[in-house]
Amino acid sequence: MMRGTAETGGVLIGALLVGLLLAMLGGVAMNLAVTEATASSRQVDERTAQLLAESGVEQVVAWLTQGALPASREAPLPVRFTGTPDAPDVTYDAARPEDDRLLNDVGALSAFGRITHARLYGSGRPDGFCTVEVTAEARGGARRTVSVELGAWRVPPLLAAVQANVLSADLSLAESGMSPQVQVHWGDMVSNFPRGPWPYQTFKDHAQRLGSYYVPDHEGRLYRNGTMDPSHALTPLQVFGSQAVGDQRGLVFIDTLDQQPPNDANQATLVLDPLYMEGTFYINARVVLRPQGTGQTVHTLAPLPEGQAASASRAPVSFGEVTVNGVLYTAGALRIDKHVRVFGAVVAERGLTGLGLLEVWYDSDLSRGRVQGLPVVFPIRGTWRERDN
Repeated sequence: MMRGTAETGGVLIGALLVGLLLAMLGGVAMNLAVTEATASSRQVDERTAQLLAESGVEQVVAWLTQGALPASREAPLPVRFTGTPDAPDVTYDAARPEDDRLLNDVGALSAFGRITHARLYGSGRPDGFCTVEVTAEARGGARRTVSVELGAWRVPPLLAAVQANVLSADLSLAESGMSPQVQVHWGDMVSNFPRGPWPYQTFKDHAQRLGSYYVPDHEGRLYRNGTMDPSHALTPLQVFGSQAVGDQRGLVFIDTLDQQPPNDANQATLVLDPLYMEGTFYINARVVLRPQGTGQTVHTLAPLPEGQAASASRAPVSFGEVTVNGVLYTAGALRIDKHVRVFGAVVAERGLTGLGLLEVWYDSDLSRGRVQGLPVVFPIRGTWRERDN
C-alpha cells in the first residue's frame, strides 16, 4: 500500500508541476499578448499622428499655391521666408480658436486627433522659398512633427486678356480674309509682341516635374512623357477635356514634333473639340479650337474697380457657356472656328485666324502671376523630415 501511495503522490506532484508550468507559460503568453497589443496600439497612434501632420503640410502648401495665407495673414507672400525655427515668420497655434478652425476644419479627420501647430520659416537651401513644419497629436496622445522645405516657381504675369501677333507667321493657317472677331472684357488685347511672355524651356521643365507632358505625332495624337507607342496614343479630347467645373487639368504641356524649341517646321496641328477645358494649356503646335458643345457655367469674382484698395471685397459673378477656364497659350497660330468663350487669358504667338468669335473675360489674378491649378510651390527633394515629440 505504501508503494502505491508513493506512486500516486509522485503523479500528483508531477501533475501539479505541469499545471504550474502551464500557468506560468499562460501568464507569459498573456503578458506578451498585452505588450504586443499595447505596442500595436501605440504604433497605430503614432501613424495616425503622422498622417494628420502630413495632411497639415498639404493644407499649408495649398494655401501657398493659392498665393496667400488665410485669416489675418492675408498680406502678400514674401519673395522668400527668412525666419528660423525659434523665430518663425508665421505661426498657427490650435490653442487660438481662429487657428484651430483653420488647422482642424477637416471633417472626418478630427475623429482621429488634431493638428496642434503649423510654422513657416526660412529654408536652408539657396533655392528654397520656405520651410513648412506641422505638429499633430492623435487621440491616444502620440505626437508627430513633419517638415519639408519648399521651392517656389515665379510664374511670369500675363498682363493682357489676349496677346496675339496680328499677322500670322504660319502660312498654312493664315488664309486671306480669315480673321476672327475678338471681344475682350476686364483686360486688353496686345499685338506684335517681340517674344512670348512664357519661356518654352522653363514651362517644359516644370511640366515634366510637376505637370503633364506630351509629345504629338503628325496626326495630332498625343503621347504621355514622349513614349511614342501607338498603343498608348491619346486624343486631344482625352488630354484636354474636363468633365465639369473643378475637373482641373493643371499644367498641360504639348511639345513640338522634334521636342526642340518651336519654329515654323516642327509644329503639329491639334484640333481641340472638348465642350469644356479647365487648366493651363501650353501648346507648341498649331491649334484649331472647335468646341463640340456649349461649355459650362463658371463662378468667380469680378476684378476690383480701378482705384479700390486691394483689401476691398470683390463681387461674385457667373459666366455661362465657358469653353476654356484658365490659360490657352500656343506657340503656333490659333484658329477659332466657332464662338469660344474664355475665362482667363489667351496667347497666340503666331497670330489668330478663323471666322469664329473669340470672347475673353480676363482673370486679373494672372497679372500677379497667380495661375489657377498651377503648382507654384513644390517640395525640394531630400528635405522631408519626420520626428516624434
